Amino acid sequence: MTYRILAVLSAAVFVLAGCESAAQGTASQPEPPSVEVVAAASAQVQPQKTYTTRIEAPENVELRPRLSGVVDEVQFVEGQKVSKGDILFQLDDRHLTARVEQLNAELARAEAALYQAKAEAARAGRLLRSNAISEEQAELRDSARQQAEAEVSSLNAQLKEAKLQLSYATIRSPIDGVISRANITAGNTVTANQSRLTTIASNQDRYAYFDMDEGTWYRFFRVRDRALGSPVRIQLTGEQDFPHVGEIDFVDNTIDTNTGTLRLRAVLADSREALVPGAFARVKVAVAATEQKIMVPDRAIATDLDSRFVLTVNEQGETSYTPVTVGKRFGTFRVVEQGIAEGDVVVANGTAKVGPGMTIAPVMLSEAPSDVAFTLEEHAPEVQQTAGVKF
Repeated sequence: MTYRILAVLSAAVFVLAGCESAAQGTASQPEPPSVEVVAAASAQVQPQKTYTTRIEAPENVELRPRLSGVVDEVQFVEGQKVSKGDILFQLDDRHLTARVEQLNAELARAEAALYQAKAEAARAGRLLRSNAISEEQAELRDSARQQAEAEVSSLNAQLKEAKLQLSYATIRSPIDGVISRANITAGNTVTANQSRLTTIASNQDRYAYFDMDEGTWYRFFRVRDRALGSPVRIQLTGEQDFPHVGEIDFVDNTIDTNTGTLRLRAVLADSREALVPGAFARVKVAVAATEQKIMVPDRAIATDLDSRFVLTVNEQGETSYTPVTVGKRFGTFRVVEQGIAEGDVVVANGTAKVGPGMTIAPVMLSEAPSDVAFTLEEHAPEVQQTAGVKF
C-alpha cells in the first residue's frame, strides 16, 4: 500500500514538472516587433531644376536733371506709385521764363520788320518793271527781305530752345512705376546730368535672370524655341511653396566661356506687388514632361556597398531583401525605376531596426506622394499667372 501511494505521488510530480516546462517554453517565444511600413505608390513626376536669382524691374530709372538750378518744389509722395508724365520736381524757372518772354518780344519785332521788308521788296519789283528804280536798288530791297526772314527763323529756333529749357525745369516721371525717396529736397542746387534726384522702378512685370549649365541646356532644350514659353515657378524668401508663375521669354545668344552657363530670363506678372526688385528668389524650371513613376519614402531605401535595396514585407509579415534601381528625389520621396511595383509593402525606415528574414507586425503609415509636390503645377496653390502661360 505504501509503495502504491509513493508511485502515485511520483507520477503527479512528473506531470507537474512537464506542465511547468511547457509553460516556460511558450513564454520564451517573443512577440514580433511592431515596424512601420508604407505601400509603394504610383504618381506623376516631372524633372525640374532649381536656380537662384534676384528679382528685377524691366525698367529702372535713375532720375537726373537736364539742367542746373535750384529745386523749388518736390511734388510726389515718397514710395508711392507714379504715372508717366506726373510732375515730380520743379526747379526755379524764373530766368528761363524771362528768356522766353524776351525772345517772344524779339520775334514780334523781327516779324514786323519782315512784313515791312516784304512790302518794300514787292514795291521795288513794280518800280523796276516801270524803270522807276535801278536794278541794284531792287536787289538791295530783296536782300533786306531775305535778311529779315533769316532773322525771324533764327529767333524762332532760339525761342524753341528756350521753351525746351523751360520744360526741363519741370521734371516729370518718364515711366509708370513706384518711386523711391527724394535724394535732393527743395532749396538745394542740382547739376545737369549729374545729381541723382530719385529712382523709379516699373511696377507691372518682373524679370528673373538665371544661369543654366551647358549640360542641362543641351540635354533638355538644345534649341531656343524649346525653352521660350516654358513655365517657371518663383519662391521668395520665407515662402513654403512656389506661388509665383511666369515663363521664359529670353535666352541669351552666347554661352559664358568662364562659367559654362547660358543666361535665361523669366517674366512674371506682379499683380499683388509682392515681387520687390532686388529680392532673392529661387526659380524652378520644368525641363521635361510628366511621367508616371513608382515612389517610396527616401528613408525606406538602404545602401549595401554600391547597390540600393528595400525590405519588402509579405502577407505573413516576413521581410525580404529586394534590390532596387532608384531615380530622382522629389521632396521626401524618391523614384524607384526597378525592383518593386505599385502596392508593394516596404519597411518605412530601412534597416534601422529590422533586417531581412525577420517576422514583424506591420504598422501601415498613411504617407503618400500626394502629400508632396512633384509636378510644377502643384508648386503653386494660389496661381499668379502671366498671360500666355499654360500648365
